[in-house]
Amino acid sequence: MKFRNRLKTRIIIAFLAFSTVLGILFTVTSLSIQRNLENNLIGQTIKQDLDRYMENWAKDPLNVSEQPVSSRVISALITRPEKLVLQLPLEYAELPDGIHRIQKDGKSLIIAVNKQHSIDGKPYWGYVVYDGTPDERQNSLLYVWLTGAFGLFLLIAFAVALWLSRRILTPLRQLANRISRLGQAIHPEPLAPHFADDEVGKLASALDGYAQRLTDMVISDKEFNADVSHELRTPLAIIASTTELLLAQDNLDRRTRERLQRIERAVRQSGELIETLLLLARKEQKNHRDLEKSQAGKVVRALVEDFEPQLRLKPVTIEIDERDWLQVDAPEAVLSVALGNLIGNAIKYTPRGTIRILVDKDRIVVSDQGPGVRADEIPALFNRHYRGKHVNNEGSGLGLAIVKRLCDLYGWEIRIDQNEEGGLRAELLFNPERHRRPGKNATPPPHTNIQRQTPEGHKAGNTDSQATPAAAASAHAETGSAP
Repeated sequence: MKFRNRLKTRIIIAFLAFSTVLGILFTVTSLSIQRNLENNLIGQTIKQDLDRYMENWAKDPLNVSEQPVSSRVISALITRPEKLVLQLPLEYAELPDGIHRIQKDGKSLIIAVNKQHSIDGKPYWGYVVYDGTPDERQNSLLYVWLTGAFGLFLLIAFAVALWLSRRILTPLRQLANRISRLGQAIHPEPLAPHFADDEVGKLASALDGYAQRLTDMVISDKEFNADVSHELRTPLAIIASTTELLLAQDNLDRRTRERLQRIERAVRQSGELIETLLLLARKEQKNHRDLEKSQAGKVVRALVEDFEPQLRLKPVTIEIDERDWLQVDAPEAVLSVALGNLIGNAIKYTPRGTIRILVDKDRIVVSDQGPGVRADEIPALFNRHYRGKHVNNEGSGLGLAIVKRLCDLYGWEIRIDQNEEGGLRAELLFNPERHRRPGKNATPPPHTNIQRQTPEGHKAGNTDSQATPAAAASAHAETGSAP
Protein backbone atom coordinates (compact mmCIF):
# COMPACT_ATOMS: atom_id res chain seq x y z
CA MET A 1 0.00 0.00 0.00
CA LYS A 2 1.43 3.35 -1.03
CA PHE A 3 2.10 5.86 1.73
CA ARG A 4 -0.13 8.56 0.27
CA ASN A 5 -3.07 6.16 0.23
CA ARG A 6 -2.94 5.30 3.92
CA LEU A 7 -5.99 6.38 5.86
CA LYS A 8 -3.82 7.99 8.54
CA THR A 9 -2.01 10.05 5.92
CA ARG A 10 -5.25 11.14 4.31
CA ILE A 11 -6.64 12.25 7.69
CA ILE A 12 -3.51 14.30 8.43
CA ILE A 13 -3.42 15.85 4.95
CA ALA A 14 -7.12 16.72 5.13
CA PHE A 15 -6.73 18.30 8.56
CA LEU A 16 -3.64 20.27 7.48
CA ALA A 17 -5.36 21.43 4.29
CA PHE A 18 -8.35 22.59 6.31
CA SER A 19 -6.07 24.34 8.81
CA THR A 20 -4.09 25.98 6.00
CA VAL A 21 -7.22 27.34 4.37
CA LEU A 22 -8.44 28.64 7.74
CA GLY A 23 -5.05 30.21 8.46
CA ILE A 24 -4.91 31.95 5.10
CA LEU A 25 -8.46 33.25 5.49
CA PHE A 26 -7.67 34.44 9.02
CA THR A 27 -4.48 36.22 7.89
CA VAL A 28 -6.12 37.94 4.91
CA THR A 29 -9.12 38.93 7.01
CA SER A 30 -6.89 40.26 9.80
CA LEU A 31 -4.83 42.38 7.39
CA SER A 32 -7.95 43.72 5.71
CA ILE A 33 -9.60 44.60 9.03
CA GLN A 34 -6.40 46.17 10.32
CA ARG A 35 -6.05 48.37 7.24
CA ASN A 36 -9.70 49.43 7.23
CA LEU A 37 -9.73 50.18 10.96
CA GLU A 38 -6.53 52.16 10.69
CA ASN A 39 -7.78 54.26 7.79
CA ASN A 40 -11.18 54.79 9.36
CA LEU A 41 -9.73 55.80 12.70
CA ILE A 42 -7.25 58.20 11.08
CA GLY A 43 -9.94 59.71 8.87
CA GLN A 44 -12.36 60.17 11.75
CA THR A 45 -9.64 61.70 13.97
CA ILE A 46 -8.45 64.29 11.51
CA LYS A 47 -12.02 65.11 10.53
CA GLN A 48 -12.90 65.69 14.18
CA ASP A 49 -9.79 67.86 14.61
CA LEU A 50 -10.70 69.88 11.50
CA ASP A 51 -14.34 70.32 12.52
CA ARG A 52 -13.33 71.48 15.99
CA TYR A 53 -10.71 73.89 14.59
CA MET A 54 -13.13 75.35 12.03
CA GLU A 55 -15.76 75.84 14.69
CA ASN A 56 -13.32 77.72 16.94
CA TRP A 57 -11.85 79.64 14.00
CA ALA A 58 -15.30 80.88 12.94
CA LYS A 59 -15.78 82.29 16.43
CA ASP A 60 -12.32 83.87 16.85
CA PRO A 61 -10.24 83.82 13.64
CA LEU A 62 -7.39 85.94 14.98
CA ASN A 63 -6.50 83.79 17.99
CA VAL A 64 -7.29 80.35 16.53
CA SER A 65 -5.40 80.91 13.29
CA GLU A 66 -2.14 80.70 15.19
CA GLN A 67 -2.97 77.22 16.46
CA PRO A 68 -2.29 74.03 14.43
CA VAL A 69 -5.32 72.43 12.82
CA SER A 70 -4.20 68.92 13.86
CA SER A 71 -1.04 67.42 15.24
CA ARG A 72 -1.46 64.32 13.02
CA VAL A 73 -1.48 65.90 9.57
CA ILE A 74 1.16 66.66 6.96
CA SER A 75 -0.68 69.77 5.73
CA ALA A 76 -3.78 71.80 6.69
CA LEU A 77 -5.42 74.74 5.00
CA ILE A 78 -8.37 77.13 5.47
CA THR A 79 -9.17 79.19 2.42
CA ARG A 80 -11.81 80.87 0.33
CA PRO A 81 -13.13 78.75 -2.55
CA GLU A 82 -11.83 81.22 -5.17
CA LYS A 83 -8.28 81.02 -3.74
CA LEU A 84 -8.20 77.22 -3.46
CA VAL A 85 -6.54 76.69 -6.82
CA LEU A 86 -3.57 78.77 -5.66
CA GLN A 87 -2.89 76.57 -2.65
CA LEU A 88 -4.26 73.05 -3.40
CA PRO A 89 -4.83 70.95 -6.51
CA LEU A 90 -7.95 71.85 -8.42
CA GLU A 91 -9.56 68.42 -7.94
CA TYR A 92 -9.76 69.05 -4.20
CA ALA A 93 -12.43 71.71 -4.86
CA GLU A 94 -14.82 69.04 -6.04
CA LEU A 95 -14.48 67.01 -2.85
CA PRO A 96 -17.63 67.24 -0.72
CA ASP A 97 -17.67 67.68 3.02
CA GLY A 98 -16.36 64.53 4.71
CA ILE A 99 -13.42 62.09 4.58
CA HIS A 100 -11.84 61.03 1.28
CA ARG A 101 -9.10 58.60 0.25
CA ILE A 102 -7.15 59.15 -2.95
CA GLN A 103 -3.98 57.76 -4.51
CA LYS A 104 -1.49 60.33 -5.75
CA ASP A 105 2.18 60.02 -6.68
CA GLY A 106 2.33 56.55 -5.16
CA LYS A 107 0.95 57.73 -1.86
CA SER A 108 -2.31 56.90 -0.13
CA LEU A 109 -3.74 60.24 1.08
CA ILE A 110 -6.58 60.72 3.54
CA ILE A 111 -8.24 64.12 3.09
CA ALA A 112 -10.72 65.64 5.55
CA VAL A 113 -12.91 68.41 4.08
CA ASN A 114 -15.06 70.95 5.97
CA LYS A 115 -17.31 73.31 3.95
CA GLN A 116 -19.82 74.18 6.67
CA HIS A 117 -18.54 77.51 8.03
CA SER A 118 -18.48 81.14 6.85
CA ILE A 119 -17.39 84.53 8.20
CA ASP A 120 -19.18 87.72 7.35
CA GLY A 121 -21.29 85.77 4.88
CA LYS A 122 -18.26 84.51 3.01
CA PRO A 123 -17.70 80.71 2.89
CA TYR A 124 -14.42 79.25 4.08
CA TRP A 125 -13.27 75.73 3.33
CA GLY A 126 -10.97 73.71 5.53
CA TYR A 127 -8.71 70.89 4.27
CA VAL A 128 -6.53 68.46 6.20
CA VAL A 129 -4.30 66.10 4.21
CA TYR A 130 -2.87 63.04 5.91
CA ASP A 131 -0.32 60.65 4.35
CA GLY A 132 -1.74 57.21 5.05
CA THR A 133 0.83 55.29 3.01
CA PRO A 134 1.82 52.15 4.98
CA ASP A 135 5.30 52.11 6.43
CA GLU A 136 7.30 49.40 4.61
CA ARG A 137 9.26 48.57 7.72
CA GLN A 138 6.15 48.20 9.78
CA ASN A 139 4.56 46.14 7.03
CA SER A 140 7.57 43.84 6.83
CA LEU A 141 7.53 43.37 10.58
CA LEU A 142 3.81 42.68 10.47
CA TYR A 143 4.24 40.10 7.72
CA VAL A 144 7.04 38.39 9.63
CA TRP A 145 4.89 38.13 12.71
CA LEU A 146 1.93 36.84 10.72
CA THR A 147 4.10 34.29 8.90
CA GLY A 148 5.55 33.06 12.17
CA ALA A 149 2.12 32.83 13.73
CA PHE A 150 0.83 30.98 10.66
CA GLY A 151 3.73 28.49 10.78
CA LEU A 152 3.19 27.91 14.49
CA PHE A 153 -0.49 27.41 13.82
CA LEU A 154 0.33 24.74 11.17
CA LEU A 155 2.71 22.94 13.56
CA ILE A 156 0.03 22.85 16.22
CA ALA A 157 -2.50 21.67 13.60
CA PHE A 158 -0.11 18.89 12.48
CA ALA A 159 0.38 17.72 16.06
CA VAL A 160 -3.38 17.73 16.64
CA ALA A 161 -3.99 15.89 13.34
CA LEU A 162 -1.39 13.26 14.24
CA TRP A 163 -2.94 12.73 17.64
CA LEU A 164 -6.46 12.60 16.23
CA SER A 165 -5.50 10.15 13.48
CA ARG A 166 -3.97 7.81 16.04
CA ARG A 167 -7.03 8.01 18.24
CA ILE A 168 -9.37 7.48 15.29
CA LEU A 169 -7.41 4.59 13.79
CA THR A 170 -6.62 2.73 17.01
CA PRO A 171 -9.86 0.69 16.91
CA LEU A 172 -9.25 -0.16 13.25
CA ARG A 173 -5.72 -1.33 14.03
CA GLN A 174 -7.04 -3.46 16.87
CA LEU A 175 -9.62 -4.95 14.53
CA ALA A 176 -6.98 -5.69 11.87
CA ASN A 177 -4.69 -7.30 14.47
CA ARG A 178 -7.48 -9.52 15.75
CA ILE A 179 -8.38 -10.58 12.22
CA SER A 180 -4.73 -11.41 11.46
CA ARG A 181 -4.57 -13.57 14.59
CA LEU A 182 -7.64 -15.62 13.72
CA GLY A 183 -5.51 -18.24 12.00
CA GLN A 184 -6.98 -21.35 10.40
CA ALA A 185 -9.57 -22.12 13.05
CA ILE A 186 -12.87 -23.37 11.63
CA HIS A 187 -14.82 -21.47 14.27
CA PRO A 188 -13.00 -18.12 14.70
CA GLU A 189 -13.44 -16.04 17.84
CA PRO A 190 -16.15 -13.34 17.43
CA LEU A 191 -14.79 -9.83 16.96
CA ALA A 192 -17.76 -7.64 17.90
CA PRO A 193 -17.59 -8.19 21.72
CA HIS A 194 -14.16 -6.52 21.80
CA PHE A 195 -15.37 -3.20 20.38
CA ALA A 196 -17.80 -0.47 21.34
CA ASP A 197 -21.14 -0.09 19.62
CA ASP A 198 -19.86 2.44 17.10
CA GLU A 199 -18.86 2.33 13.45
CA VAL A 200 -15.93 -0.02 14.11
CA GLY A 201 -18.14 -2.23 16.25
CA LYS A 202 -20.68 -2.44 13.43
CA LEU A 203 -17.89 -3.33 11.01
CA ALA A 204 -16.68 -6.07 13.39
CA SER A 205 -20.23 -7.39 13.70
CA ALA A 206 -20.59 -7.48 9.90
CA LEU A 207 -17.28 -9.35 9.63
CA ASP A 208 -18.48 -11.85 12.24
CA GLY A 209 -21.60 -12.49 10.19
CA TYR A 210 -19.60 -12.90 7.02
CA ALA A 211 -17.11 -15.22 8.73
CA GLN A 212 -19.98 -17.34 10.06
CA ARG A 213 -21.46 -17.69 6.58
CA LEU A 214 -18.06 -18.71 5.19
CA THR A 215 -17.61 -21.17 8.07
CA ASP A 216 -20.97 -22.77 7.34
CA MET A 217 -20.04 -23.09 3.67
CA VAL A 218 -16.64 -24.63 4.46
CA ILE A 219 -18.13 -27.11 6.91
CA SER A 220 -20.84 -28.05 4.44
CA ASP A 221 -18.24 -28.48 1.69
CA LYS A 222 -15.97 -30.65 3.85
CA GLU A 223 -18.88 -32.81 4.94
CA PHE A 224 -20.01 -33.19 1.35
CA ASN A 225 -16.51 -34.17 0.20
CA ALA A 226 -16.13 -36.68 2.99
CA ASP A 227 -19.55 -38.19 2.27
CA VAL A 228 -18.94 -38.40 -1.46
CA SER A 229 -15.52 -39.93 -0.89
CA HIS A 230 -16.91 -42.55 1.45
CA GLU A 231 -19.91 -43.43 -0.71
CA LEU A 232 -17.88 -43.63 -3.94
CA ARG A 233 -15.13 -45.82 -2.53
CA THR A 234 -17.56 -48.55 -1.56
CA PRO A 235 -18.91 -49.24 -5.07
CA LEU A 236 -15.43 -48.81 -6.53
CA ALA A 237 -14.11 -51.41 -4.13
CA ILE A 238 -16.89 -53.78 -5.16
CA ILE A 239 -16.16 -53.26 -8.85
CA ALA A 240 -12.43 -53.73 -8.26
CA SER A 241 -12.86 -56.96 -6.32
CA THR A 242 -15.35 -58.34 -8.85
CA THR A 243 -13.04 -57.49 -11.73
CA GLU A 244 -10.14 -59.15 -9.95
CA LEU A 245 -12.17 -62.36 -9.47
CA LEU A 246 -13.19 -62.38 -13.14
CA LEU A 247 -9.63 -61.85 -14.31
CA ALA A 248 -8.53 -64.80 -12.19
CA GLN A 249 -10.53 -67.16 -14.43
CA ASP A 250 -8.50 -69.08 -17.02
CA ASN A 251 -11.24 -69.55 -19.62
CA LEU A 252 -11.52 -65.85 -20.63
CA ASP A 253 -11.01 -64.94 -24.27
CA ARG A 254 -8.61 -62.15 -25.20
CA ARG A 255 -11.24 -59.45 -25.88
CA THR A 256 -13.07 -60.10 -22.62
CA ARG A 257 -9.82 -60.00 -20.66
CA GLU A 258 -8.87 -56.67 -22.29
CA ARG A 259 -12.22 -55.18 -21.40
CA LEU A 260 -11.94 -56.34 -17.81
CA GLN A 261 -8.45 -54.85 -17.62
CA ARG A 262 -9.83 -51.55 -18.90
CA ILE A 263 -12.46 -51.65 -16.16
CA GLU A 264 -9.74 -52.38 -13.60
CA ARG A 265 -7.68 -49.41 -14.80
CA ALA A 266 -10.73 -47.15 -14.79
CA VAL A 267 -11.51 -48.12 -11.19
CA ARG A 268 -7.93 -47.39 -10.18
CA GLN A 269 -8.02 -44.00 -11.95
CA SER A 270 -11.33 -43.15 -10.29
CA GLY A 271 -9.82 -43.89 -6.89
CA GLU A 272 -6.81 -41.70 -7.67
CA LEU A 273 -9.08 -38.90 -8.88
CA ILE A 274 -11.21 -39.05 -5.73
CA GLU A 275 -8.11 -38.88 -3.52
CA THR A 276 -6.68 -35.95 -5.52
CA LEU A 277 -9.91 -33.99 -5.50
CA LEU A 278 -10.19 -34.45 -1.75
CA LEU A 279 -6.70 -33.04 -1.33
CA LEU A 280 -7.68 -30.04 -3.44
CA ALA A 281 -10.91 -29.54 -1.53
CA ARG A 282 -9.01 -29.50 1.76
CA LYS A 283 -6.15 -27.48 0.24
CA GLU A 284 -3.63 -29.76 1.91
CA GLN A 285 -0.84 -32.01 0.74
CA LYS A 286 -0.90 -35.63 1.67
CA ASN A 287 0.74 -36.40 5.00
CA HIS A 288 4.37 -37.55 4.86
CA ARG A 289 4.60 -36.42 1.27
CA ASP A 290 8.40 -36.47 1.55
CA LEU A 291 8.12 -40.25 1.95
CA GLU A 292 5.86 -40.66 -1.09
CA LYS A 293 7.50 -40.23 -4.46
CA SER A 294 6.41 -41.03 -7.99
CA GLN A 295 8.42 -42.15 -11.00
CA ALA A 296 7.27 -39.83 -13.79
CA GLY A 297 8.20 -42.07 -16.72
CA LYS A 298 6.24 -44.97 -15.27
CA VAL A 299 3.17 -42.77 -14.78
CA VAL A 300 3.40 -41.44 -18.35
CA ARG A 301 3.65 -44.92 -19.85
CA ALA A 302 0.72 -46.16 -17.78
CA LEU A 303 -1.40 -43.20 -18.87
CA VAL A 304 -0.56 -43.71 -22.55
CA GLU A 305 -1.53 -47.36 -22.20
CA ASP A 306 -4.82 -46.33 -20.60
CA PHE A 307 -5.56 -44.01 -23.56
CA GLU A 308 -4.93 -46.73 -26.17
CA PRO A 309 -8.68 -47.34 -26.76
CA GLN A 310 -9.06 -43.67 -27.79
CA LEU A 311 -5.97 -43.83 -30.00
CA ARG A 312 -7.49 -46.69 -31.99
CA LEU A 313 -10.22 -44.37 -33.22
CA LYS A 314 -7.98 -41.78 -34.92
CA PRO A 315 -4.65 -41.66 -36.82
CA VAL A 316 -2.68 -40.25 -33.90
CA THR A 317 0.81 -41.32 -32.83
CA ILE A 318 2.25 -40.78 -29.34
CA GLU A 319 6.01 -40.50 -28.91
CA ILE A 320 7.50 -40.66 -25.42
CA ASP A 321 11.00 -39.26 -24.98
CA GLU A 322 12.51 -40.06 -21.56
CA ARG A 323 15.64 -37.94 -21.59
CA ASP A 324 16.29 -38.17 -17.90
CA TRP A 325 15.07 -40.08 -14.90
CA LEU A 326 12.49 -37.95 -13.14
CA GLN A 327 11.17 -38.58 -9.65
CA VAL A 328 8.43 -36.31 -8.30
CA ASP A 329 7.80 -35.62 -4.61
CA ALA A 330 4.07 -36.25 -4.74
CA PRO A 331 1.66 -39.20 -4.61
CA GLU A 332 1.31 -41.09 -7.85
CA ALA A 333 -2.42 -40.33 -7.84
CA VAL A 334 -1.75 -36.58 -7.91
CA LEU A 335 0.82 -36.80 -10.71
CA SER A 336 -1.46 -39.14 -12.66
CA VAL A 337 -4.40 -36.72 -12.49
CA ALA A 338 -2.25 -33.76 -13.62
CA LEU A 339 -0.61 -35.61 -16.52
CA GLY A 340 -3.84 -37.40 -17.41
CA ASN A 341 -5.54 -34.07 -18.06
CA LEU A 342 -2.68 -32.83 -20.24
CA ILE A 343 -2.30 -36.04 -22.27
CA GLY A 344 -6.06 -36.56 -22.48
CA ASN A 345 -6.59 -33.07 -23.86
CA ALA A 346 -3.81 -33.55 -26.40
CA ILE A 347 -5.45 -36.74 -27.64
CA LYS A 348 -8.92 -35.24 -27.62
CA TYR A 349 -8.01 -32.18 -29.68
CA THR A 350 -5.56 -33.76 -32.14
CA PRO A 351 -7.51 -35.17 -35.09
CA ARG A 352 -4.36 -36.60 -36.70
CA GLY A 353 -0.64 -36.30 -36.32
CA THR A 354 1.86 -36.85 -33.51
CA ILE A 355 1.68 -36.12 -29.79
CA ARG A 356 5.11 -35.81 -28.21
CA ILE A 357 5.72 -36.31 -24.49
CA LEU A 358 9.09 -35.26 -23.14
CA VAL A 359 10.23 -36.43 -19.66
CA ASP A 360 13.23 -34.37 -18.64
CA LYS A 361 15.18 -33.80 -15.44
CA ASP A 362 12.62 -31.58 -13.74
CA ARG A 363 9.81 -31.13 -16.25
CA ILE A 364 7.35 -32.92 -18.50
CA VAL A 365 6.34 -31.41 -21.85
CA VAL A 366 3.29 -32.46 -23.86
CA SER A 367 3.04 -31.18 -27.45
CA ASP A 368 0.18 -31.81 -29.86
CA GLN A 369 -0.71 -30.92 -33.44
CA GLY A 370 -4.30 -29.91 -32.87
CA PRO A 371 -5.99 -26.66 -33.89
CA GLY A 372 -4.59 -24.80 -30.89
CA VAL A 373 -5.91 -21.48 -29.57
CA ARG A 374 -5.11 -17.83 -30.16
CA ALA A 375 -2.38 -16.29 -28.01
CA ASP A 376 -4.83 -13.98 -26.26
CA GLU A 377 -6.94 -16.97 -25.15
CA ILE A 378 -4.09 -18.82 -23.42
CA PRO A 379 -4.29 -16.98 -20.04
CA ALA A 380 -8.00 -17.86 -19.80
CA LEU A 381 -7.42 -21.60 -20.31
CA PHE A 382 -6.91 -22.09 -16.56
CA ASN A 383 -10.27 -20.54 -15.69
CA ARG A 384 -12.96 -22.93 -14.56
CA HIS A 385 -15.47 -23.88 -17.26
CA TYR A 386 -13.59 -21.93 -19.93
CA ARG A 387 -13.57 -23.50 -23.37
CA GLY A 388 -11.82 -22.24 -26.45
CA LYS A 389 -13.91 -20.27 -28.92
CA HIS A 390 -13.39 -22.83 -31.70
CA VAL A 391 -13.91 -26.00 -29.65
CA ASN A 392 -16.55 -28.41 -30.85
CA ASN A 393 -15.76 -31.29 -28.49
CA GLU A 394 -17.84 -31.81 -25.41
CA GLY A 395 -16.24 -31.03 -22.07
CA SER A 396 -16.72 -29.26 -18.78
CA GLY A 397 -13.73 -26.92 -18.93
CA LEU A 398 -12.31 -28.07 -15.58
CA GLY A 399 -9.23 -30.12 -16.48
CA LEU A 400 -6.67 -27.32 -16.71
CA ALA A 401 -8.20 -25.60 -13.68
CA ILE A 402 -7.57 -28.80 -11.70
CA VAL A 403 -3.99 -28.99 -13.01
CA LYS A 404 -3.39 -25.37 -11.99
CA ARG A 405 -4.71 -25.99 -8.46
CA LEU A 406 -2.48 -29.06 -8.08
CA CYS A 407 0.51 -26.97 -9.19
CA ASP A 408 -0.33 -24.30 -6.61
CA LEU A 409 -0.70 -26.94 -3.91
CA TYR A 410 2.63 -28.67 -4.62
CA GLY A 411 4.71 -25.69 -5.75
CA TRP A 412 4.81 -26.71 -9.41
CA GLU A 413 4.15 -24.53 -12.44
CA ILE A 414 2.18 -25.16 -15.62
CA ARG A 415 2.95 -23.19 -18.78
CA ILE A 416 1.09 -23.26 -22.06
CA ASP A 417 2.36 -21.82 -25.35
CA GLN A 418 1.54 -22.11 -29.01
CA ASN A 419 3.33 -24.91 -30.79
CA GLU A 420 5.29 -23.92 -33.88
CA GLU A 421 4.12 -27.10 -35.58
CA GLY A 422 0.52 -26.21 -34.79
CA GLY A 423 -1.46 -26.99 -31.67
CA LEU A 424 -0.30 -26.28 -28.16
CA ARG A 425 2.66 -27.04 -25.94
CA ALA A 426 2.09 -27.66 -22.22
CA GLU A 427 5.06 -27.69 -19.86
CA LEU A 428 4.73 -29.00 -16.31
CA LEU A 429 7.66 -27.73 -14.23
CA PHE A 430 8.50 -29.38 -10.93
CA ASN A 431 11.29 -26.91 -10.14
CA PRO A 432 10.04 -23.57 -11.54
CA GLU A 433 13.01 -21.58 -10.22
CA ARG A 434 15.26 -23.20 -12.80
CA HIS A 435 12.99 -22.22 -15.69
CA ARG A 436 12.19 -18.59 -15.09
CA ARG A 437 12.81 -17.79 -18.77
CA PRO A 438 12.22 -20.97 -20.74
CA GLY A 439 13.40 -21.05 -24.33
CA LYS A 440 11.21 -22.38 -27.06
CA ASN A 441 12.30 -25.34 -29.19
CA ALA A 442 15.40 -25.81 -27.07
CA THR A 443 15.10 -29.59 -26.77
CA PRO A 444 18.29 -31.62 -27.32
CA PRO A 445 18.30 -34.90 -29.26
CA PRO A 446 16.51 -37.82 -27.62
CA HIS A 447 18.30 -40.24 -25.34
CA THR A 448 15.68 -42.95 -25.21
CA ASN A 449 13.31 -44.22 -27.83
CA ILE A 450 10.50 -46.48 -26.66
CA GLN A 451 7.85 -47.18 -29.27
CA ARG A 452 4.44 -48.71 -28.77
CA GLN A 453 2.34 -50.00 -31.64
CA THR A 454 -1.37 -49.54 -31.09
CA PRO A 455 -3.76 -52.25 -32.30
CA GLU A 456 -4.63 -50.09 -35.30
CA GLY A 457 -1.01 -49.77 -36.26
CA HIS A 458 -0.36 -46.37 -34.73
CA LYS A 459 2.84 -46.32 -32.76
CA ALA A 460 2.91 -44.82 -29.29
CA GLY A 461 6.58 -44.62 -28.61
CA ASN A 462 9.43 -42.51 -27.27
CA THR A 463 11.30 -40.69 -29.97
CA ASP A 464 12.76 -37.32 -30.48
CA SER A 465 10.32 -34.82 -29.06
CA GLN A 466 10.51 -31.09 -29.32
CA ALA A 467 9.62 -29.11 -26.28
CA THR A 468 6.55 -27.83 -28.05
CA PRO A 469 3.65 -28.37 -25.66
CA ALA A 470 0.30 -29.28 -26.85
CA ALA A 471 -0.75 -30.05 -23.41
CA ALA A 472 -2.58 -26.83 -23.25
CA ALA A 473 -5.06 -28.19 -25.62
CA SER A 474 -4.72 -31.45 -23.83
CA ALA A 475 -5.63 -30.01 -20.52
CA HIS A 476 -8.67 -28.74 -22.27
CA ALA A 477 -9.91 -32.16 -22.98
CA GLU A 478 -10.85 -32.82 -19.41
CA THR A 479 -11.48 -29.17 -18.78
CA GLY A 480 -13.28 -28.35 -21.90
CA SER A 481 -10.92 -25.40 -22.09
CA ALA A 482 -9.65 -26.58 -25.33
CA PRO A 483 -8.28 -24.83 -28.32
